Amino acid sequence: MRYLIVILFFAVIGIPKAEDYVLEFQAKVKNLRTFNISNSEQFRSYDLEGTFTDNYGNYGKTRAIIISDIKNGKLVRLDATSENIYSNNEKTYLRGVREKSDIDAGIAYNIVIGASKNFTPLIGMKCTTSVRYFDDAIFGLQKCNTNEGMIKVLKNTQ
Repeated sequence: MRYLIVILFFAVIGIPKAEDYVLEFQAKVKNLRTFNISNSEQFRSYDLEGTFTDNYGNYGKTRAIIISDIKNGKLVRLDATSENIYSNNEKTYLRGVREKSDIDAGIAYNIVIGASKNFTPLIGMKCTTSVRYFDDAIFGLQKCNTNEGMIKVLKNTQ
């Protein structure tokens, strides 16, 4: 029994602890296009332009292209591709999806699909994003799972 406790202790100590990466953003809706397919169905396409800050002191600009399907006043599916440009001109590209939620708020799941040279270790980082809309403004919070290599990159961007 003693050996089992010792093995479990070292197993728990040996598990790497990754920090969460938290990014807060605000954006304005640009170029909204809507197709009223029927009385109950709608297609929307729009661009977002905004800014962000994160829990490591980084900041920058964000842009996104969004397409969504709405049925009976509810979001059926939303697909997004976004670009984050950090103050040191490094970039990340994310692809995300949000399904079956209210139009003006919801949770999306994103993954970093591309990055500039120094940010390539961030490719594959998975994030959960929550958003709220107010007229043409969007407020969001993104929480990402990281590993030590990703944290090192994010802490050394300045």
